[in-house]
Formats: sequence, C-alpha cells, structure tokens
Amino acid sequence: MTTTTKRTNTFSDKSKKAIAPGVEITENGLIYRKRKDGFGTWRYDFTEAGERIKGVIGSDRDGITLSQARSILSEIRAKAITDRVSGLTGRSTQTKRLFCEVAAEFMRWGESHYQEHRHNIGRMNRHLLPRFGNKRIGDITTAMVENMRAELRSEGLSSQTVQRITSLLAGTFKFAQKSDPNLDLPTNRLSRVKFQNQEVIPFTQEETAALLDVGCVQYDTVTRGNRKGEKTVNEYKTQESRVIVGLALFAGLRASEALGLDWRHVDFEKGTIHIRQVAKEGQLRDSTKSYKTRTVPISKSLKPLLENLFVAHQSKGREDGLVLSRVGSKPYNQIQAMFGRIRGKIGLDVGQGYHTLRHTFATRAAENNVDIPTLQKLLGHSSVTVTMKYVHTTEAHLDASAKKLD
Repeated sequence: MTTTTKRTNTFSDKSKKAIAPGVEITENGLIYRKRKDGFGTWRYDFTEAGERIKGVIGSDRDGITLSQARSILSEIRAKAITDRVSGLTGRSTQTKRLFCEVAAEFMRWGESHYQEHRHNIGRMNRHLLPRFGNKRIGDITTAMVENMRAELRSEGLSSQTVQRITSLLAGTFKFAQKSDPNLDLPTNRLSRVKFQNQEVIPFTQEETAALLDVGCVQYDTVTRGNRKGEKTVNEYKTQESRVIVGLALFAGLRASEALGLDWRHVDFEKGTIHIRQVAKEGQLRDSTKSYKTRTVPISKSLKPLLENLFVAHQSKGREDGLVLSRVGSKPYNQIQAMFGRIRGKIGLDVGQGYHTLRHTFATRAAENNVDIPTLQKLLGHSSVTVTMKYVHTTEAHLDASAKKLD
C-alpha cells in the first residue's frame, strides 16, 4: 500500500487566521501580510538575475484570491525574464520626457495630495520650470540642482524656501519613478546644507495682554456727513478678533485649524474643542494637517472669548456655522493679514506672525509644568522632537531659574 503525503498549503485559511496583524507569511516570492482590520495584502518580492523585484498585488478584501495572486505573480516573473532577455531591464523609459510634461502631470496629481498645492504651483512656475522646463529629465544632474540651490540663496531666498523648492523637484522625480523604477533621482545625492533656524521669540505677557485689549478693538468709521471720521467700537468684530488671537494663544491651534473650526466641534459643557477639519485658501477640507483628529481643552482664558462670540452668533442664527466667517458657511481666506492689523496697533515686530502665538502657547504650557508628551498631543505634532522646537526659554523664566540657584 502506497502512502501519500498531503502537501501543506502555506496560505491556508487556518494559517492566515493564525497570524497576528503586521505579521506575514511567504512562499516562493509570494507574501501575505495581515492587516489590523483582519484582512490581508498580497505582495511579491523576488530576485531575477540579481535585480530585486517587489510590489503589491492587492488585498483579499478586494477579492484577490490565492490562485489569482499566484497567477499574477507568474505573469510578473515571466515579464521580468522577458525584459532581461530583451535588454529592457535597467533602462529608463522616462529619461527622454521633458521636465515640463512630467511636472504638469505631477501638479495635477498633487492637487488632491498636497495641502500646500497653491504654494507648489508658485514654486514650480517661478523657480523650477524656468530652469528645467525644456530639459529632458534624464539630462538633469545633481550638479544642476546644486547650482539651482546656490542661485536661489544668492537671490535672497531663505534656506527653508530653497528646501521646499528642492523638495518639490524631488517629488516630481519620484512621481515619474512610480512608472519607471529605473529612473535616476539626482536629488538623492545632494550635499546636506546646514542652516541656522530663525529664532522665534514668543510674545510676553504684556504683549499678549495688549493684543487682546487695544489690538483687538475694532471700530466702525463714519465716512460722510457731519460725523465724518467719527469712530465707534464694533463689538462683534472686537469679539471675533479676540477669538482669532485666543484660539492660537490659549489652545495652540494652527491658523488653518482656527479658520476651519465649527461651532458643532466646540463643546462648552465638556470644555473641549474637537479639531476635525481645516480651511485653506477659503476652502474647507475635511481633514487636519496630519490627517488625525485631536481634542484640546478650553482654558479659563479662552472660554469667555468663545462664549461671547457664540452669543453674538446665536442672535444671528449661526450657532451651527463656522466660528470665524462672514456668513457662517464660507471660511475667511487667510488669517495672517487680520492678525497683522491686530499686531500693528500695538507696534509689534512684523516677524512675529500668527504662528508665534502657537509658540507662545507651547512655551507658557511648558513653564507651567505641562510635560512634553502631553504638549505634543495638544499641538498635534508627529513627534516630540518637533514639539521641542516650540518651547522657548523666556527672560522671565531665566530670571526665575536664576533665583532658584541663589
């Protein structure tokens, strides 16, 4: 009697159910990786003539079965062999394309993938297209990019701006590389440029008090008649200006988060603000900068500012609309100019923009013994390292520390 040994299926339902999320099983170049939602993703990773070939096939949630995954892998293997034999492997299919053509495709794609798309359009049109637009992307070298960076710095652009322009160029090449893994990326070999960050000086207690008092008071001015030039305080605009300052100063909100804040996300009973959306260039976006929602407390200093404005909005039937808006449904286009006028009334440095209020919030929180991990969550930062850049040592804090040493 002949005994047959049953072949074990590496990717059996039992095997797939047994593995934990994040764990994968593999066989002959085919990989199954378990996801947190219980489903799995099929991938491939194999070597052909010394070249590593890997990628994603699809998810079993989308109907990709084991037999389909194996069939697709067989096709990919066959193509890899054919390409090697025909000499296509190692050759780039994108090098002869003009940079302007690739850039146009990349910018169309970036419209739905970059929150700073409008700024990227300006950077592309002003700096990259004039230099590289009519060049084939295969002819753009690392030396050319190095020269561009040097020219931009000599034109007076800040190191941060030059870095953003260079990153946009790198993004264009990486976009082209999606359809051509053999495309060389000249930005990968750039020398590292060190620069000194411009120091952000938080507002003092006296300055923030002046901002909320004199700075935020808004007036209506008579433009004709016997009372021409006469000013009266506009209480509503004054309340709104104080909320503009307060959201960053007392809650650490970004400008886009303040502009996108809706009254439905302000919970006076629980004393919290839920940050779920932002506003950019006058348009609401149903996600935050980090694509994560967060909750921040309404401090004692911020609460009366919000309550006063909410009462004013209730009288206009706007209790469900945007906190900062002319009509409740459309956000203001931007906040910097509004804050600039507030700041200008008390003669503060032009360099201290709206974002300085967020630095001030972080600095005061740290001085009041709020630990850095908690502060990171309040600010919505991706890492503690970023949060540390928002905490500054003020003269008052230095004096207090010096007294402890005496």
